[in-house]
Amino acid sequence: MTNTLLDLGVQPLVNNLCSSREESLSAKRYPLRAKYQTDLTIHLDTEIPPDILYKNYLYHSGVSKPYVEHCKRMFESIQHLNTDVVIDVGGNDGTLLKTFKQQSNQFKRLINVDASESFQKQNEESEIEYVCGFFNDEMSLPKANIITSTNVFQHTANIRSFVRGVQKHLDVDGIWVLEFPYTLTTLLTLQFDQFYHEHYYYWLLTPLQKLFHEYGLKIVNISEQNIHGGTMRLWIARETSSFPVAESLEDYKRKEFELSLSTFDFNVKKYIDKSRKFILNLPGKTAFFGAAAKGCVFLNALEISVHNMPYSYIVDDTIEKQGLFLPGTGFKICNRQILVDNPVKNIIVLAHNFKDHIVKSLRESNFEGNIITMLPSVEINLV
Repeated sequence: MTNTLLDLGVQPLVNNLCSSREESLSAKRYPLRAKYQTDLTIHLDTEIPPDILYKNYLYHSGVSKPYVEHCKRMFESIQHLNTDVVIDVGGNDGTLLKTFKQQSNQFKRLINVDASESFQKQNEESEIEYVCGFFNDEMSLPKANIITSTNVFQHTANIRSFVRGVQKHLDVDGIWVLEFPYTLTTLLTLQFDQFYHEHYYYWLLTPLQKLFHEYGLKIVNISEQNIHGGTMRLWIARETSSFPVAESLEDYKRKEFELSLSTFDFNVKKYIDKSRKFILNLPGKTAFFGAAAKGCVFLNALEISVHNMPYSYIVDDTIEKQGLFLPGTGFKICNRQILVDNPVKNIIVLAHNFKDHIVKSLRESNFEGNIITMLPSVEINLV
């Protein structure tokens, strides 16, 4: 039996940025609805083909300094393990493996498996082996001591092929380090902007434990991370390994079954209405910071665009995004010089998962207006 967890109507594809305002406003939209089952498996009811989702993929991990620091801390947590061969799944521009390499020279092979052809040169220049494709059980890769997948597991609709790929390529005593936005945190904090077409699954530990067991895998370590609005990091090993099952697993499962999933959609709709009124009634001109996927969902869910905020724009530090337009909104993506040329009184941080870094950098660049984040709650950094 399935029930509706969240219905955001029809939404554009968040990472298919547009070349003009007109193209942005007329961007094709697809249903964005999440369903949940009695075993707490949560997924969208509409799957968009990967070749459509990723045809204009411009996200670069290395632009985010907080993510680079996050990668350094991850390395510190695993450096005591055997790390001769590391496979990073969905490694984008190679930031994680480059960071690992900078911390140690112990690696024999570093392999990035990613679906985008555009990152091959960047990886090879850093002496990282690049395999272009969607990670699955049909690939022929070496056995790895460590497999990492950060913020990518939830993108995979064919999840069993992914897990079989881990089962096939993980060394007998290897560790799979899996990170994903933790849905318990997402739901408790009303972060509806975590729901978009690339994120097909929304994972809790209860269904994951069952899934992993089907393929002879077990959860041996659990730790929550602050990045991406609340991330879960799991260590997963073969059931035949000497690693014990994580002691805290049952506590997390108990909390998950106490969730009231049936009220999430109603509470989100109330918050969307409240947020829309708040933003449209702000005194003075307002701009946005971060042309992130979550920001695109947020603005489209609130029906905020150039139609009701004609003088607004979005600031983003990713060079490849600048000059393009956020789907569904008509807002142009600009570099920080726009804050000098066309100043505003308020900046709303759409990439709120990097709020602290963004606020600090804006203040250091002498922005004197109000800096506001809307999720997981409204916070105003006053002048």
